[in-house]
Amino acid sequence: MVCGGAGVQAGGVDPADVLRRSWRASGLPVALGWRGWQVAAMNRLWIALLLLASAPGRAEMPAPVMTPLSTGSTLAVWTLAADPNAGTRHVVPVVFLHGGPGMYTEERRLAEAAVLRAAGFDTVFFDQAGGGRSARLPATEYSLARAVDDIEAQRIALRVEKLVLWGNSYGAVLAALYAGRFPGRVAGVLLTSPGMFPGYAGSRDYGRTQRNRVEYSREIRAAVDATDKRGAAAEASLPQAAAGQLFDTLVGSELADGMVCKDSPVASPPPPGGGNLYAQRLISRDLRALKVAPAPLPGVPALVIRGACDFLPMASADRYRALFGAGITEIPDAGHGLLENRTAVDAAIAAFARGALADVE
Repeated sequence: MVCGGAGVQAGGVDPADVLRRSWRASGLPVALGWRGWQVAAMNRLWIALLLLASAPGRAEMPAPVMTPLSTGSTLAVWTLAADPNAGTRHVVPVVFLHGGPGMYTEERRLAEAAVLRAAGFDTVFFDQAGGGRSARLPATEYSLARAVDDIEAQRIALRVEKLVLWGNSYGAVLAALYAGRFPGRVAGVLLTSPGMFPGYAGSRDYGRTQRNRVEYSREIRAAVDATDKRGAAAEASLPQAAAGQLFDTLVGSELADGMVCKDSPVASPPPPGGGNLYAQRLISRDLRALKVAPAPLPGVPALVIRGACDFLPMASADRYRALFGAGITEIPDAGHGLLENRTAVDAAIAAFARGALADVE
C-alpha cells in the first residue's frame, strides 16, 4: 500500500524532494531517469513485501486469472497494466516466459518488470502448463512443442497481434523457438540469463557459483529414474503431486545456490514451490533431442542480459546474439539469477525499453 500525495510534507520536508536528491546522488545511469529510479526503489520495497508474503499467516501474491487456452491448457495469468504516467502507452505487451522447465513465475518477477511498465508496456506473466498455479496436464501431454503452442494460444487469448517476449533462463529457449515458428508475431525480444541455446552442447561451470555438489536423496533419485525410464507411464505409480513435492525439495535445498556468484553476499530467495517433475523431465528430453537451431531473425529489437558469473557459457549467449542480432549486456558480480547488482539490470532493461523498443506499437 502506498500512502500520501502531492504536496504532502513531513516536518517541513518534502519527501519527494528527498528522493530526488537521493537519486541525483546515487550515480545511477541516466537511462534509468528519475521516474525509473522511483520505480526501482518501489521495486525493492515490493520484492521485500513479496518475500514477507511467503511467511505463514501472510497474504500471497495476487490471485491469477485462470485462462483456458485453445490447446487445452489452463494457465494462471497475471496482467499488470502500464504505468498511467508513462509518456507512451504501447499496444503490444511484454510477455514473461519463466525458467524451468517444470517451474513457475516467481513473485519477484512482477516487481522486476516495473521498469517496463514505466516505459508504457503492459506486462503479462503466466505459469507454464503443469507448474505453479496452472492446471496439470496428463503427463503424456508435456512436451516442448506444447509449451510453444501455449505461447501462441496465450497471444490469441490476449487479443493482440504481436508480443515482446521476455525469456528468462529456459524461457529464452521458448522465446527462440516461438520466434522461429511465428516470426511475424514477435515485436521484440528481451533475454535474461538465457538457458543453453537449443541444440548447443555446452558445459556448465558451477564452480563460479555458491552451489556445491548436489546430493540427490534416494526418493528424488527413484522419481527421476522412473520418469526418465517410463516417461508418462510412471504417473500410474508416482502421481504428479507427489513427484512435484520431491522436485520442490531438490530445487529449494540443492539447486538455488547456483543462482548467485561464489561468495556472494546475496542469497537466492526461497522458492515458493509448485514445480512439476514430469514437465521438467519430459520437456528436457525433448530439448536434448533438438538438433536444428532456429533460423536467424534479423531486424527484431533484441537484448541479451547475463551475469558475469553465470554458470552457462558465454558461447551459448552469443548464439542468441547471432540469432536475433542482439546486443549483450554483461552484469558484473551477478549470477544466473541476476539477484546481485539489480540497479545495473534495471538500467539496462529501462534503456532497452525506451530505446530499441520505443517504436513498438
